[in-house]
Amino acid sequence: MVSDDRGRLFTLSFPLDDRLLGTVHVYPQDEAFAPAWRRLPRPRGKDAVQPIASLQTAARAVTGERLVFTNPDRPARTGRWAGRSVIVTPGPLDEAVVRTLMREWETRLEGHDGRDTLAALLQLDNNGPQPLSSLLHRDTVGRITGPRWVFRVAGWRLAGMLAAQPLPLDETLPALRFHLDSEGDLLAWQAPLVHERKWIDEESGKRRRVAGYAMERIHIEVEPAPGGKTLLAHLSARISRVATHYKGIRNVLLRHPVNPDIILKAPITTRWEKSPDGFMQPKEVRYRGATAQIVEACGVGRLPQPPLGLDELTEVRGVHRTGKHPIDKGAGAMFHARLEEHATHVLGQEPVVYTGTAIKISKPSGNLPPYVPAGKMADAMAAARLDAVRTVVLYESAAWRTRVMGQLARDYARPELADLPDDQPVVLAPGYELVAVRLPELVRHGSHDRGLILNSLPWFKPAAGRSLVTTLCETRYLSEQEKEAGVTDAKHALKGLFAQRGIPSQFITMDSDPGDPYRLNTPEKVARSRARKAGLPEPDAAYKDDHAVQIGLGSLHCDSGIIDNRLAATAFHRNARETALHREAVAVGLWTRHHRFTERPGRPRKPAVLAVTLVAMRIPLGEDAYWPTAMYSERGWLPLAQARALHHAGPIGMRGHHLRDDHGGPDNVRAYVDGALAALRNQFPIIVFAEERERIWPGLCNDRLGDGPVPGQSLIAQGWDVAVVRVGNGQGTPQPSRRTGGGGKLPDNPLQPVMPEKILYRHDHGGVVSWMFSGQSRQHAGGQRTGTQYTRRTLPGGQLAQMSAPFHAMTRTEYVIAHPGGWREEQLAGLAARSSEQAAMWDGRTNLPAPLHLAKSADEKHPKFGEQEDFGA
Repeated sequence: MVSDDRGRLFTLSFPLDDRLLGTVHVYPQDEAFAPAWRRLPRPRGKDAVQPIASLQTAARAVTGERLVFTNPDRPARTGRWAGRSVIVTPGPLDEAVVRTLMREWETRLEGHDGRDTLAALLQLDNNGPQPLSSLLHRDTVGRITGPRWVFRVAGWRLAGMLAAQPLPLDETLPALRFHLDSEGDLLAWQAPLVHERKWIDEESGKRRRVAGYAMERIHIEVEPAPGGKTLLAHLSARISRVATHYKGIRNVLLRHPVNPDIILKAPITTRWEKSPDGFMQPKEVRYRGATAQIVEACGVGRLPQPPLGLDELTEVRGVHRTGKHPIDKGAGAMFHARLEEHATHVLGQEPVVYTGTAIKISKPSGNLPPYVPAGKMADAMAAARLDAVRTVVLYESAAWRTRVMGQLARDYARPELADLPDDQPVVLAPGYELVAVRLPELVRHGSHDRGLILNSLPWFKPAAGRSLVTTLCETRYLSEQEKEAGVTDAKHALKGLFAQRGIPSQFITMDSDPGDPYRLNTPEKVARSRARKAGLPEPDAAYKDDHAVQIGLGSLHCDSGIIDNRLAATAFHRNARETALHREAVAVGLWTRHHRFTERPGRPRKPAVLAVTLVAMRIPLGEDAYWPTAMYSERGWLPLAQARALHHAGPIGMRGHHLRDDHGGPDNVRAYVDGALAALRNQFPIIVFAEERERIWPGLCNDRLGDGPVPGQSLIAQGWDVAVVRVGNGQGTPQPSRRTGGGGKLPDNPLQPVMPEKILYRHDHGGVVSWMFSGQSRQHAGGQRTGTQYTRRTLPGGQLAQMSAPFHAMTRTEYVIAHPGGWREEQLAGLAARSSEQAAMWDGRTNLPAPLHLAKSADEKHPKFGEQEDFGA
């Protein structure tokens, strides 16, 4: 299937050899250290800093090194120092400084009564620099093995090499210099981006202005390649934005004058007070974890004091988390292309290059609406095992109703919907009816009893038999004052109430109102410009649909399992004949997510759980088929709407589902998943799409691919036909930077990266193939090319407003076949890509294959999803 004329896809991933791995200094601790460490008090509370984190922060601030102190509670299981904690640094440590540091840190621990027990136990004998490659080993089949901390520090030398040579972006600008931070990343600290935003504040009515600052950040992730026989360094670039205020800010970046070559990340806490105009403002900002006092006590000098305001850029910069910012996310495809060229030159190493195949990923022609049209509703409902469906349009404001009902009137060619009286149902398709209901008391924010209201309304009671009620609801975002006052969000309250009653729900705000339906899009602007230059009349602008309403309705259909035949039309497209499935199968999406609950004062701490959701889609042969969709629940496999409601009405994770080996969590999860797959019975082959989850299924990881447990392992051992495809599009997935060769028109600017074609690309990592499906973003396809034509630093003067827009890179998803079952790899990778290229229910694509996307959606729309700590859950 490899075709030389299909082109090559370059990435930001680089193979590593011993030369690039460099050297480190390692200080292993003896057996006496871990018991003493375990006697330290463990901090509690929402803002607690765990001992290993606070020690590393203090140590990096004092030494100016990217120091790693491996957790004595969780020592490495493999390698030369298995079972022991180690200190790892790029350069040698000063013994007196480190012992003083440990003493100053320990004596300040709350609840420890000033004890000094660890400094004397430290083992700091320096055996000199050691090649990092010497700490890695190969097993009997040539796979690289070693403790996880080795991979964590393997990117240090690469980061140092890249920091030593500035990155050229444009011949008219100075090359961009980077600084190392204490996490091992690279930051454009000395030349931050700046952009100003002005707006009218809705709450105060005042005109506001804020200057936003940001820095390019380059992260390096090192891991074994698929199959484990080589190491890869994955480079990724993003925009690290500086916070404009302290609300919700937990960390700052700072540059210490004594160690100016490393940027330190340090946790902070903020005390608040009310300003004269009634708004909350910072009263005091201080470092958490006693870092500042330790640095001063070790003779390094004080850390710079965090300012009370973040309006101006200083040597202490708040790490922006969420919310609006004058500079949007994304470094853009042009920046990635320049970074790839620069890294290739500096490292002296060619990147990983994927080769194009003849496997085309084509969609049906024509524009598909992002919802089920009337002509396909009956068949879609039958596949969902439904005879009757009612959608309740629930609202308060007349403007919202006019907007939503007007769009539905156009979509279903029923003009009377625009003026339909409330509480009067209308049939849009056989078995499918719509009714508008005005209930301000339901959709308004507040803590009033909505359940009593719902119980009294006939519209929310389904008919007998296979019937379903769904609801499309008006909502609005809480104001800042409402958030501070703790006002209950109606959306969150209603989601739980609807789930208890088996009602799928979707919410739409007026913030998504597109405004003028005759607004010009990019192609129309181009057409008008050309017409003016040619002296021709300007063409009329087409009427623009309200996509937020259309996608909201489509999401409601999809959440209800009402899905038409667009997936089949893509999976069995005429271009897919050689790689399409040749027998019926069941595709299962297995989604897992580590969920940490928010700690609340006065309440016992809830242990983290692993949220697990499974969605199955039966795939009949043929492009006109509808794929019946089910989800696994406490009552077994049920139609999607019914199982989602059960899941959303219950806990977000089951008892016993966690990652702790000592409590049997991984075994419980494996047994649960294999039980769910067994409940499908052995009627059709099963194809499982899953993301990597190392501690549950080691057989999905690059270094042990296919050798170790995978989902369905017990069924495979019994002879079942189970295929397992690992899907990845996160940090460890190679980021495409440009394409060479292939077909299509090339851009006028030879430096501009060429987008991938709609084909599968592949790379052989020593006997294990990685399949790459990459493409342009939806915005790029729609004409928004700013991030492809420019970096944020090379924007022309007339386009500086684009700093407030996201800069998109090439999309990418990687498929690795962990267990092929009875299929060819091309069939499995082709199905994964095609069921991503065509979403289950809108006209675009998704990052994950349809069953896995639906399983993820079921988890993320759980009413309790947002009630968690924001640290990588």
